[in-house]
Amino acid sequence: MTSVAMRLPSGRGKRRNPFLIDLATAIADGFIMAARYQHLSRMSDAELAGLGLNREDLPRVAIFGKR
Repeated sequence: MTSVAMRLPSGRGKRRNPFLIDLATAIADGFIMAARYQHLSRMSDAELAGLGLNREDLPRVAIFGKR
């Protein structure tokens, strides 16, 4: 089998689209926050209290982390 390699015009194909990079980063961050929330929501109230948290803190902690 033979393959043909074609070069793109100068510079084309080398630039990365900042919008797509930002979008992919935002999606990845969303998955991380969702996983953090799910992990915390599975904990008992006693376990959360041991971390200094209550159920009302979970959305804030999932997004911003514990402060």
